[in-house]
Amino acid sequence: MGSQVSSVAMSVRAGQGSDEVLVSQAVWDYLAAAGRPWLLEFQDKQGLSAGIIRRGERGGCCAVRLRPVEGGARAGSGATGGPVSPATRKAFIDLCRCARKEMSKQEGAPKRKRSLLPCVGVMEADGEGSLLPPPPPQPRRSQRQQLRCSKSADLGSVPAHGQEAPPCREPELGGVSVGEGDDVGISCSICMGEMVERTTLDRCGHAFCRSCLDRAFQVKRACPVCRLVYGQLIGNQPANGSMMVERDPDLELSGHEGHGCICIIYSFPPGVQAQEHPNPGVRYPGTDRVAYLPDNPEGNRVLGLLRRAFEQRLIFTIGTSMTTGMHNVITWNDIHHKTSIWGGPRCFGYPDPTYLVRVTEELREKGITAD
Repeated sequence: MGSQVSSVAMSVRAGQGSDEVLVSQAVWDYLAAAGRPWLLEFQDKQGLSAGIIRRGERGGCCAVRLRPVEGGARAGSGATGGPVSPATRKAFIDLCRCARKEMSKQEGAPKRKRSLLPCVGVMEADGEGSLLPPPPPQPRRSQRQQLRCSKSADLGSVPAHGQEAPPCREPELGGVSVGEGDDVGISCSICMGEMVERTTLDRCGHAFCRSCLDRAFQVKRACPVCRLVYGQLIGNQPANGSMMVERDPDLELSGHEGHGCICIIYSFPPGVQAQEHPNPGVRYPGTDRVAYLPDNPEGNRVLGLLRRAFEQRLIFTIGTSMTTGMHNVITWNDIHHKTSIWGGPRCFGYPDPTYLVRVTEELREKGITAD
């Protein structure tokens, strides 16, 4: 599309009962051409058609009127004109927002740079250059060899007769067992060396060096291979937020027909970053986020998991927004939500047949399971 997307993408012209919506001219042109399948889907779902009635409105917008389709449910009930429901008007506005996002992706998508082959330039004596492959990496010592070297270096510092040696501090690892026997020939997937004090995680069965696992658990108490969480993760989501749930039995999500919709409303007031955040003492703005789930058994199961994740402060964090590029703002924390009811995965909406499975796996990686 050659036209630019207006900063004022869309707005409701009149009050809650209006059947007219102001839409960016560029967005409407996109819906009438490349996005026409979305427009037809809206017509089939809502029993309404959208048609332009005036051009040249303020901000480069045009006025669009929502009218009942001949033979549709609204037309059959005698509703041939007048206001449309707030849910229908909101569905059309969400459709326009999805079209705007798709236009932005097509117009401003950055070009991928080709990666260079790993090589080293060498200048010959005659001035001609040649490309040689990089030198092979130097062999590294295994952890067992490093331990032997450190023991031999400490032989000169043996405590005198009658003097007690300093106690050794054992790492505190829950859900693990220290294996017995010879570990020669078995490599640790953390240090890539031979096992030293083989330690096996009980729930997943993966084994590591005891000292390697101790250091890994200081960063995150999860298996370094399968990321299964041991214990309970607590995030750094701002503690002054709220999570509210509303249900709309008349709003159906595409792909989950016959069921209503669960609306999750997250709300955070502005505040000041704490010591656990990237920039302690720096203020961050407040935000409100809305997400949607189908009101069926699978959707309610995911809702329960999201409640637990919110209580453990795992849904949000403070950092840099991937969408706006702003720093010191509240952002999502790798647990994906559906923030639109239209547009499919590209617009973070429905239909998306595998979404509930994917978000369940994302929650499992953070230790949030139904067990």
